Amino acid sequence: MRKILTIAIREYRAMVATKAFLISIAIMPVLMFGGMAAAYLLQKAGASETKKIAIYDPGNQFYDSIIQQARAQGQLVESGNSPDNRNNKNSKKDEMESIGVPRNLFEFRRIDADPFDDEKRFELSEQIRNGELYAFVELPQGLDKIGDGIPQCKFYSQDSTISNARSWIQSVVSEKVKILRMQKLDLDAEKVRIASMPTPLQPKGLVKRSTEGGLQTEESKNVYVTLILPMAIMMLMFMVIFLSSQPMLESVLEEKSQRIAEVLLGSANPFQLMAGKLIGTVAGSLTVFAIYFLGTIVVVISRGWGEYIPFHIAPWFVVFQVLGVMFYASLFMAVGASVTQLKEAQSMLLPVWMLKMSPMFVWLFAVQEPNGRLATLFSFFPPAIPTMMMLRLSTSQTIPVWQPIVGVILLAACTLLGVFVASRIFRIGILWQGKTPKLSEIFKWALSG
Repeated sequence: MRKILTIAIREYRAMVATKAFLISIAIMPVLMFGGMAAAYLLQKAGASETKKIAIYDPGNQFYDSIIQQARAQGQLVESGNSPDNRNNKNSKKDEMESIGVPRNLFEFRRIDADPFDDEKRFELSEQIRNGELYAFVELPQGLDKIGDGIPQCKFYSQDSTISNARSWIQSVVSEKVKILRMQKLDLDAEKVRIASMPTPLQPKGLVKRSTEGGLQTEESKNVYVTLILPMAIMMLMFMVIFLSSQPMLESVLEEKSQRIAEVLLGSANPFQLMAGKLIGTVAGSLTVFAIYFLGTIVVVISRGWGEYIPFHIAPWFVVFQVLGVMFYASLFMAVGASVTQLKEAQSMLLPVWMLKMSPMFVWLFAVQEPNGRLATLFSFFPPAIPTMMMLRLSTSQTIPVWQPIVGVILLAACTLLGVFVASRIFRIGILWQGKTPKLSEIFKWALSG
């Protein structure tokens, strides 16, 4: 045991007492979550860009409505000037209430062309390619027609499929067409609007009994918290496993390639060497978890989001984290002991990483239906048990208690089996030199030792 602890302490120090470890701790969250933040900031920074749009409206039915709506929302730029400050303020308020939706500024001009043919469309398209225009819109006559044969509105731009401007103009035109059709049917537009007002169905939590004996209804979580929080917890576990397993591969590969392992095996047997490495890796993973956990606590408390953090699942997180690290670290050790170069290890680890990342492919379905068949089956698939089970436990739905318990037992059994098989491969592979073993030879080591 003394030798195992000595090796464990050495592995722990080699993992955490380096500048590379501290840099990776800081960079990994940036790589995982920085992309979303950068996209939002870039979207927000570019939201005030003025989009010049030309509109062909031969019936003069929609152009004025588009201008009025843009002016009312503070999105209209007239004669190259900035929007009205009052409307600009209101628009910014709307932007904050609609997270992730950029604020567009529009400068419109009318197209006077008769006829409006393909030659004119080509001319306007050239203006878009040259940057003189952002888009042009074709609003033919007869859009308020009731029945068949309604002409099509057309929006031309280089990003017409995903353009926010197209969606905005479509909503304005649709509302105007609805009013025109109601006038043709001799309907009171205001009465129809009042009668068509939607009835909101408020999301509420379940009713529970308080410690004083009274009944109270749980407040439902924000939709962004409901979706993002489980994903963040799953990504945290993934990062900890990645930061713990990858150094294990490199350490074993380095000791083997530089013949250090032969010296170590003169003082400790293969089981002691592997057990010490695993214990040191688990201790390092818990250090990573503690750093991220404390950092998260500081951020959420400073932001006033403490109520959204499910602290009650922290024990489950630690258990699944330890077992997950041991499971994957043992596989990485076995691979590192089997090969002689890092590129060979990467090709062998590709299936392992695909299995590890499998919960990320179905995380949205699992969050929407944590007790559904897909999420439940994934929760008992050994390589996905740690991340998928934590993803389900972090949702607002009640997960049957027996499921995480069975998950722990199943993962513990698979971890013991994985460590046992990896120890056999490690015992032979750590001294294997000269050529890379075939998969058949690795399976033979695992089965017969």
